[in-house]
Amino acid sequence: MSEVISIRFEGMTPTQYDTLRGIVRWDTDAPEGMRVHIATFVDGALCMTDVWDSAEQYAQFAQTRIGPGLAQAGIEGQPESTVGPAHEVWLDSADDDTAGNKVVFQ
Repeated sequence: MSEVISIRFEGMTPTQYDTLRGIVRWDTDAPEGMRVHIATFVDGALCMTDVWDSAEQYAQFAQTRIGPGLAQAGIEGQPESTVGPAHEVWLDSADDDTAGNKVVFQ
């Protein structure tokens, strides 16, 4: 069953997020098990929602790549996070040729 990771990191700016992404490279060197990553900024905080194959894979990624990346970027603070099993994750394909197709993680 997939796990949903929700993170709120108070005070992180879009510039800091982009710097961290450049260091950690989750977009070009995706960690095993990460299926979906969504990031937005709300009321002065980074808010992320990820879908992972397992919470253990996320924890390994956070420990071996995110933590060192935060240190390298000089980003201080600790995010609030919650982890729980996905009840449903539904993504529309957004391709007109395959309208109605969906990707579901369970």
